[in-house]
Amino acid sequence: MLWWGLLAAAFAFDELGEGARPTGRTIEPTERFARADLLGQRVVTDPAALGRVARDTASALRSTSRTELVTPGVFGELGVTVDDVLRTLDLVARVADEDAGQPTQRLASHAFLLEHFDAWAWSPDTTAAAKRKVTVTPHKLRLTKYLVYQVKGSREKTTTYTTALYASPDDPARLTAYTRMDAYAGIFEPGGAAHGLVEPLVYLTREGVNQALMQGTVEVALTDGSTQLYNVHRNNGMAWNSSIKDPNKQGRYWTFREVQGVLGVEDIPLADHVAVAGDIYNVGLGKLVAIVDDAGVLRLAVLADTGGAFQPNLFQLDWFAGAYPSHAAFAKGTAHLPVRARAMVLVAKP
Repeated sequence: MLWWGLLAAAFAFDELGEGARPTGRTIEPTERFARADLLGQRVVTDPAALGRVARDTASALRSTSRTELVTPGVFGELGVTVDDVLRTLDLVARVADEDAGQPTQRLASHAFLLEHFDAWAWSPDTTAAAKRKVTVTPHKLRLTKYLVYQVKGSREKTTTYTTALYASPDDPARLTAYTRMDAYAGIFEPGGAAHGLVEPLVYLTREGVNQALMQGTVEVALTDGSTQLYNVHRNNGMAWNSSIKDPNKQGRYWTFREVQGVLGVEDIPLADHVAVAGDIYNVGLGKLVAIVDDAGVLRLAVLADTGGAFQPNLFQLDWFAGAYPSHAAFAKGTAHLPVRARAMVLVAKP
């Protein structure tokens, strides 16, 4: 069937939220995504890094036991299948490998993208954005940026490093009884009512822990001179509340684990500037996304990560920008990225 026939036959899609559970709201797929000409004039990307993330994301989709992740999302109503998503990721990975070390990189060529990919323009969900007091336009979604903070910490609690990142308990269900506020009040520390339930991995400042919980990963320079990455592992089952702005008062809480790299969904290794976090249930894990700014610069990334703010969220993407030691360094390093941008989902042509 031709793509315009598929559009005519598209059905409403039941919006999915936390845990891929229906929210009770429906999405009209053709209002959110529509076939369009590929935007942009100049492609800026790291083909090798993009290829690695594409390959690892395809591997995760093929091997995961979490069936809710193996979905085309709303694109299923538009004729795009999981096989199409995998074919797209495989093409990106293959081309990146073939072009390694070559002076010409096809993934950085607008003409190549135009020839080999169909583009679906993304129209943000302005209604949902307005309810969260987020400014978007009918054609530009919100582009936030996230990072790995480089902070200092200690294996032992000190007067400076007072707040712990904890490892997951043997029985994750036991964590559901406790909030972030409980953890900050010392419930898991000696003398606390739940002391011994979870083991402290590292102690940071309160601000450091809030940043780790917000970003999902933190790089810690320890007092012994070593560094270690920590990544969120399991949460307490409480939804992230977008109306609570004070991070110290969020009920949602995560335990952590030591990792060797920055990880996304299903432990997909991320690379800076070629991965985004977003709505993996409604858009679908593994989508190849093109972000286009007002200067016509097109940037490519794989949807390989998510967070509570994206369940659901069809008006925003979160660009993984890498590791930074401070807000100032982060602001400087991401100043070239727009606050709002046009977005397209690319699917390899048959």
